[in-house]
Amino acid sequence: MNFTLSGCAGIIAGHPLDTLKVHIQSGRGSPLECTKALLKGGTLANMYRGVGAPLGGIAAVNAIVFGAYGNTRRALPNPDSLKTHAIAGAVAGALQSLACAPVELVKTRQQLAKPSEGMPTGAWAGARHILRTGGYKALFRGFGITVARDSPAFAIYFASYEALTRGDRSVTRVFAAGGVAGALSWVLLYPIDVVKSRLQGDVAGQYANAWDCLVKSVRAEGWRCMGRGVGAVTLRAFLSNGACFTAVSWAERGWQHLTSDSAVKTLAQAAALGEAVRHHDSPDLHYDL
Repeated sequence: MNFTLSGCAGIIAGHPLDTLKVHIQSGRGSPLECTKALLKGGTLANMYRGVGAPLGGIAAVNAIVFGAYGNTRRALPNPDSLKTHAIAGAVAGALQSLACAPVELVKTRQQLAKPSEGMPTGAWAGARHILRTGGYKALFRGFGITVARDSPAFAIYFASYEALTRGDRSVTRVFAAGGVAGALSWVLLYPIDVVKSRLQGDVAGQYANAWDCLVKSVRAEGWRCMGRGVGAVTLRAFLSNGACFTAVSWAERGWQHLTSDSAVKTLAQAAALGEAVRHHDSPDLHYDL
């Protein structure tokens, strides 16, 4: 539950910048031009287009990520080493792609959708539309490139966060470390994400596969297109991952306080007092005023 809530916090904090990133990556203009287009009308409605899919899938994605991460760490000889954190992160990233790839495809299609394309706004409605028009193969378009992005990204993510927070788990350090870990994992693998966004947003079938997308994109626009939008994604990754780990930290501290010895004693005393009050008519109970 803690990780689901933290994931929702990260998505809500970072989704507007994710939408901006996808538009820039798809070649719809400069960061300023895309920002103006998305904010047209004076609201954030366009910025939050497609947010339902990641919010709806966050429980499944996090269950896979943290389940695989924790089990892999425990299975390895030295669970506290940074190498183990990296290996466990890589395994978790690869496995969570099974849920992440279709979720991100629906999100990307909705973020880029034009009114004439008839793409519904709801997450389940969007998924059904893709299934109806292209089948299950269409829903998992970009799965391979998602694995290629997420497996090394999660290795960097978990190892760097662990390295940055050892010896200091204060809220400030947790937010900064989560933000840096998230930004680092995105920046180093950003060209792969550009290819993934273009491939998954390709409604017209322009690209046969990820390699074809890379070749055609570079041939038409040069290698610079592989870094387009990196500023937006860096800011978004820092904010969303900082918020994510901070929410986890607060939730864990609240739970630890609730289940601490002092809290247990207080609950026990309250229960005893309640029992005494319920039996106040006993002749053996006296009150000293």
